[in-house]
Amino acid sequence: MERFPARLIPALGALALVVAACGSSSSSSTGGGSSSGSSSGGAANLSSCSGTVTVASDLPTSGGDASIGGGTEKGVKLAVDQANANKLLGGCTVTYIAKDDASVAKGKHDPQQGAQNVTALANNPAVVGVVGPFNSSVAVAELPITNAAGLAQISPSNTDPGLTIAGSDPDINTASLQPSGKITYFRVISNDTVQAQVMAQVTTKELNLKKVYDIDDQETYGKDLSNYYDQDVQKDGGSIVKRVGLPGTTKDFHAALTEAKGLGADAIFFGGVASNGSGIIRAQMNDVGLNSIPLLSGDGTVDPQYFKDAGAAGSSPAYASSAPDATNLSSASSFNGTYKTTYSQDPVAYSAYGYDCMNILLNAIKAVLTDNGGTIPADPTAFRTAVIAKVAASDLMGAIGETKFDNKGDTLNHAFSVYTPKNGAWVSKETISPTS
Repeated sequence: MERFPARLIPALGALALVVAACGSSSSSSTGGGSSSGSSSGGAANLSSCSGTVTVASDLPTSGGDASIGGGTEKGVKLAVDQANANKLLGGCTVTYIAKDDASVAKGKHDPQQGAQNVTALANNPAVVGVVGPFNSSVAVAELPITNAAGLAQISPSNTDPGLTIAGSDPDINTASLQPSGKITYFRVISNDTVQAQVMAQVTTKELNLKKVYDIDDQETYGKDLSNYYDQDVQKDGGSIVKRVGLPGTTKDFHAALTEAKGLGADAIFFGGVASNGSGIIRAQMNDVGLNSIPLLSGDGTVDPQYFKDAGAAGSSPAYASSAPDATNLSSASSFNGTYKTTYSQDPVAYSAYGYDCMNILLNAIKAVLTDNGGTIPADPTAFRTAVIAKVAASDLMGAIGETKFDNKGDTLNHAFSVYTPKNGAWVSKETISPTS
């Protein structure tokens, strides 16, 4: 993937103005926008539609990922509930299957569980699309299955570039994820080549930190994020004093952190997710006398679980990039209010992203039904194929702004926000957007 220079956009006010300037859909039965890549025609054309259309999600909704994964799944479900209430598909209804890819054995996301989940979904001819997964390591296990089955899959949060871009991650054979030779996987967030560049700029240019000790969690996402981050820090004039990989099951980081202190590190970078220890690392940094230096990380750390594990150290210096903060976007104001009213809690970082993923899928289904004369296609394989084509052509003005996909299934929106801790929650500091 082409590497981009970056520019800073103050907080999210400017981003919100950009989204507002793009305009929003004049009407949408789901409240999430419309897809200009879909065929024209409203619900009236589907009034005679009968039967049910089945969609699904596969996200980690229990264990250590319960807060972030569960909050994302609530956004997905809200889109389905609104579609049925507003009769998006006319006389047809939407049936929703929610799968949990966290296992009891691991206590968090589990690629093996994800593979089992999507195998069951792919073998159910009624299922025409899936939102998820959340974690890139789970995606590596799932994508060959859904691709071979011709089943659309849209992720709200996967960032490993190797999922779509050949040669970008040495640990992923991108072609093996696409056995059919066709694109069936899409994502609404940019990838780690951009995210790493954002965090490297924050490290060396904004915080003026030059000596970083890097810990990765040995998973697909964490390793590759650290790989790109290390390269970018060094390009920006900083140094990586040491890089270590520790399993996601690690609970004691004291030895590594003591070594980092001895090497004179002025920052710790963690390539990994909260359920694999970012909050624990922050707490143990304080244990070894690294109270004043920041923990740096990516979107896997912007998770309520971080504060549960960090305890009192949760207020210590930390910076993490993640999807642009939807809570301050004018395009997400309706979603944010409805989410909070419905679930009596605030959205998590990826709630709006899950919501838009499902709305993209539902609008694609609506377009296929309209093209088919207001009826459900009799051939399940043809139905799935037609849905994929409509998803690929989507242009949704949704809660997170405008979403369109390139010919690899990647979003054309390459922004990331940088978050810091405040009162036990992650709060956006700024948004960094790449320029071509």
